[in-house]
Amino acid sequence: MRTVVAVIVVVAILVSALWLLRHRPTAPASPVAGPTSGRPAQTRRAPEALGAFPADFPRAEPRQIVFDGCPPQGDAGDPDLNRLKNRIDEPDSTVAVPLDSILALRWPRAAERRDRAAWSAAVRRDVARHEGLPVSVTGYFVRGRTEGPESPNCHGADARHRDWHIWMTATPDTSRLRSVVVETTPRVRARHPGWTIAAVQRLARQHRQARVTGWLLLDPEHPDQVGKTRGTIWEVHPITAIEVLTRGRWVPLDQASTRER
Repeated sequence: MRTVVAVIVVVAILVSALWLLRHRPTAPASPVAGPTSGRPAQTRRAPEALGAFPADFPRAEPRQIVFDGCPPQGDAGDPDLNRLKNRIDEPDSTVAVPLDSILALRWPRAAERRDRAAWSAAVRRDVARHEGLPVSVTGYFVRGRTEGPESPNCHGADARHRDWHIWMTATPDTSRLRSVVVETTPRVRARHPGWTIAAVQRLARQHRQARVTGWLLLDPEHPDQVGKTRGTIWEVHPITAIEVLTRGRWVPLDQASTRER
């Protein structure tokens, strides 16, 4: 009888020990240090794996203004998209993202050619994972042009009230099929009077390495262009800084010489 009792006690002790091992509390994860702020923008490098974007990076609330009588929502089209395109705030800190990572970034097909007000909650969550990230992207301009009148700019007729479309690739002489569209807007260019579309076009001809800073944006209006004149509908829009690699250092576009060499 005593032997049976002893066996029961030993088994009970072993079961209790196993339960405690399986249910012991784990130490909380260490917090991830956030980026520093201040100007010039501080840059944190993202993981080099394609499509890797830091989920913990803070997002700023977009700031907009009425520009030459045109409200942030524009005069037609998708007012929510126009407000994002018309933001004027500059990031205090950015994350350096390889251009190929933007090309590899997916988007929900249900977002294409639909106003944001009609997006489902799931589509909104999917896009919000990456949209609004302040990024710094290095590459080469392969083409630049002034766009026609568009709804974000209240269909302004003169060049001052039009966006610039700039196609950017990871290496020079790459087709636009592997490009990311980065755009300047009239509201941001008003702060950079030294920016000219001619300078952008010269950089493309000269195969000069450039770096742009701005806000990651999904533009669902152009899925038909993917594989023809662009590689993705993810854009850097608007861009708030353009720099040119000059003698081993980054120089703002309005200070860099882009004269034909």
